[in-house]
Amino acid sequence: MTSLGDPLVVHLLFVATAHHRIQVTEDPELSRALRAAAPHLRPGLPRSQQVRELAIVGAQHIADEPPMSEERRKELMKRLISNFEHPETAPWDWDLMREGKRLAWPVP
Repeated sequence: MTSLGDPLVVHLLFVATAHHRIQVTEDPELSRALRAAAPHLRPGLPRSQQVRELAIVGAQHIADEPPMSEERRKELMKRLISNFEHPETAPWDWDLMREGKRLAWPVP
């Protein structure tokens, strides 16, 4: 505020960037992703640049994967359904999954 009570206005002669900015909420999933990525990122990197690095690397990872055909997608869904219909032949450990669920979502 100036001595006259009017707000002080500052005009900058430069703009930090001409690129558009986006707002990203750091929800629990993003927090976990940032913690998991921290050992692989440059130490001291600001949070916004950490998110930028994750976005770029994630996009490259997705782009490197060949697109899945509808036929392949249906085949994978049938195999998944079969694993639930015949749990004795499923390629995972049901007891370990139950224990993981119990630890992740404890019932009071």
